[in-house]
Amino acid sequence: MNQTDRTFILTGLVVSILMAMHLLPNLFIGDTELRHVNILCDVMPETYQLRDAIDVIPTPQPPKQFVAHKSNNKDKDQNRVESNQPVKNESLTGDSIKLLTAKEESTKTAKDSIIQTTRLDGVTMIADYSEGAPGGMGHFYEQLGSASKRLVRIAYYGDSFIEGDILTADLREMLQNRFGGSGVGWIHCTDPLGGFRRTVKMKSVGLKEYEVVKKPYSHQAEGIAQRYYVPQENSRTWASGSKAKQNLEQWHQTSLYLRSEKGLNVTTYANSDTIGTKHIGGSSQVQLLAHQQNNMTAVGFQFTGVTSPTYIYGMALESNNGVILDNFSMRGSAGNTISKIPLQTLNDFARLRNYDLIVLHFGLNVANEKSHASAYKAYIKNMQEAIEHLQQAYPHASFLVVSMPDRDQRTAAGVRTMKGVESLVAYQQIMAGNCHVAYFNLFEAMGGRESMKSLVDKGMANKDYTHLTFSGGRKLAQLIYDGLMAGYETYQH
Repeated sequence: MNQTDRTFILTGLVVSILMAMHLLPNLFIGDTELRHVNILCDVMPETYQLRDAIDVIPTPQPPKQFVAHKSNNKDKDQNRVESNQPVKNESLTGDSIKLLTAKEESTKTAKDSIIQTTRLDGVTMIADYSEGAPGGMGHFYEQLGSASKRLVRIAYYGDSFIEGDILTADLREMLQNRFGGSGVGWIHCTDPLGGFRRTVKMKSVGLKEYEVVKKPYSHQAEGIAQRYYVPQENSRTWASGSKAKQNLEQWHQTSLYLRSEKGLNVTTYANSDTIGTKHIGGSSQVQLLAHQQNNMTAVGFQFTGVTSPTYIYGMALESNNGVILDNFSMRGSAGNTISKIPLQTLNDFARLRNYDLIVLHFGLNVANEKSHASAYKAYIKNMQEAIEHLQQAYPHASFLVVSMPDRDQRTAAGVRTMKGVESLVAYQQIMAGNCHVAYFNLFEAMGGRESMKSLVDKGMANKDYTHLTFSGGRKLAQLIYDGLMAGYETYQH
């Protein structure tokens, strides 16, 4: 039997196995439903049933006030929007708020009042469930007011929706243009996307990457970005600025985060100069090697005298003041594994790299047209544990849950929003309320049902009806930025 025949036989076996798996009933591990296998999904559209045929979409309770306010603010503020006045969802072009009476609200069907939220001058507002306690947007807005004197850092966790710095690159640029700051913030030690990320140029030699969604992996070794790198002797990593967005070509401070129980030597390079070699003593804690220099455009590190165990976590390229946004994307992640980052590791990072706002933007790997309420309830329970875990290390930080976006699929009735998306969006708001943190309804802000199809038609999203192009990322970043700034302006007044 020649190699060609073997290839065809192997392909046939794989197709046959996958076809057989398509016939399997729904499988569950605990409360989590496994994804259904359908290798013909691109040519055989899913049967599109009425949304009411699946679990009833819950109606989250609105917060007592949608936007954060200073404790000494008076209720006479004309721009204040109270959540005890339910409002009707409007299109993105709407420039006013229509308030509904309690009677009018009670007559709405469940699917017409999925999300209790509000719009102000066409902007989807952030719902703040903190009632002024830590966890809401107040801390972040307070720090923005002093961004000219200090760094205001944002950690933006997400899945493949923000991979390659899509969306976050534009949000970073908008914030830096208003509040100052330069540099791309956190970067990994290798370039796993092969240059897809435009906001930094990278290369590395001799570093082995481990990430939470792939085995083997050790949670005891991981860092705040849920990755770690094991260096070989004489391994190296370099990074240089980018012109893809504003404020990324130069920066003033480079920080390297690592942990080595027995120590190693690190040689630092900046621009075209060798800065020097420093011995990093052994420690069980996360360590920081920082280099300050005006107008850095390139930086590199070389590792010698490497002992085991040694873990390199990543670098940060940033200014001395203004806003820095770190992209912590992880393809295939649902976000709940954040709760497994060792608390000591988070405490170390909180000491070395403080965050004023932590964003959690997940859902693509959770939403399923066949998921039931029990699966979503189990998921938000796990995500609540992840948020509470982060809050232990960052007790004063603001937390913002960004809902999953619209996600569409081909059906016999055409391209439609995947069943289960709206339900998960509602459960994510319930989760934010349970955790007393802030919530932004991206699904509603981008236009609701079939809004991803609209982006695809405009070339702003890919034809998987799930992921954005760079232009689509900018459009959605503008929605989040507008929500943040509307809340900030209200907070200031």
